[in-house]
Amino acid sequence: MNSDKKIITISELNHIARTAIEGGFPGGVWVIGEVRQFKVHSSGNYYFVLRDESSQVDCTIWRNVARQLGWMPENGIKVEAFGQPSIYEKNGRYQFIVKKMLPAGKGDRALAFAMLKKKLQAEGLFDISHKKPLPTFPLTIGVVTSKTGAALRDIADVCHRRAPWVSIIVRDTLVQGDTAPPDIIRGIEDFERFGKVDLLIIGRGGGSEEDLWCFNDETLARKIYDTDIPIISAVGHEIDFTIADFVADVRAPTPSAAAEIAVPNRKELNDKLADIIKNARTILSNKILSHRSHLENIMHKLEFVSPVRKIQEYRREIDELQSDAMQSVELMLERAKSKLNLLKEKLNLLSIDKILMRGFSIVRKDEKIVRNSKNLNIDDILKIQFSTGTAETKVKKID
Repeated sequence: MNSDKKIITISELNHIARTAIEGGFPGGVWVIGEVRQFKVHSSGNYYFVLRDESSQVDCTIWRNVARQLGWMPENGIKVEAFGQPSIYEKNGRYQFIVKKMLPAGKGDRALAFAMLKKKLQAEGLFDISHKKPLPTFPLTIGVVTSKTGAALRDIADVCHRRAPWVSIIVRDTLVQGDTAPPDIIRGIEDFERFGKVDLLIIGRGGGSEEDLWCFNDETLARKIYDTDIPIISAVGHEIDFTIADFVADVRAPTPSAAAEIAVPNRKELNDKLADIIKNARTILSNKILSHRSHLENIMHKLEFVSPVRKIQEYRREIDELQSDAMQSVELMLERAKSKLNLLKEKLNLLSIDKILMRGFSIVRKDEKIVRNSKNLNIDDILKIQFSTGTAETKVKKID
């Protein structure tokens, strides 16, 4: 037995093979093939086979990549897949780890669009019942687009012409390429955190199908659906339709049209206000004429039932009642006056002056009236009040 031979484990072998295979394609590689045996695992990973006329390879799309794929592959379609060939070291199985995948050719891209549209429509993301109404008079509008694109200029020009009081806040984003969807999603999330816009306009100007393809991203579509801010989708020209258009609350054929939908026209508002004032005046005038006619009819009917005569009779009765009441009051006053005079005479007879005039006098000690001799002492000085004048005396004897 040769003692110099090198022995490695199966794990080491698979690791070396994996390193060699991945090292042959350090930046990844694009491949083309037909999808077969496609299945979605409960973990969210995609497993399938890509094959051509003479060979096939097992493929895996990890869950986080699958979520960003934007469409659901089906058996039999041809795709272009970008990824890394590798070996699953645990069982030595050769596989291709897919990081990006697109339907191959224009026809397949249209198929992917139709499949995603069908999927989201079945889930209810396009239903009218889920569309949020746009505010009638927005004051602040958020725009998610490229700050250098024509779309932003068109939106700003229209808003300034129609509603110069509206503020526009721009979140500069990519609007083309594979990295555009997550950037647009981050733009929406930035406005959600900001919380001070009344609606959003998302989109870009015209372009090729490839240029607009980022607006067919499934994750972006779900974000547009989930946000609480009303969204207008304005992607491309009038003939262009994207998934974002279907899931948005309102689809505008162009960015300029989106601005026209978003803000009211100052001239139209003035015209509507003038019409409202004119209609209000007409309604008010008609109501006045109607009430005046109704009043004249009532007055005409009152002439036949002669309410004036009845009023005059009531007035005469009131006058008579008033006269009787005055006589009664005067009689009561006379009687009260006689009683008052009688009381005055009685009070007059009981007055101190009258009593003193009848020969009585008032004796005071220390300015207090003396009512009992027991309250006196020998030699007390007393003051005696007569009807006319006073006198002082000293007590000599008390009985």
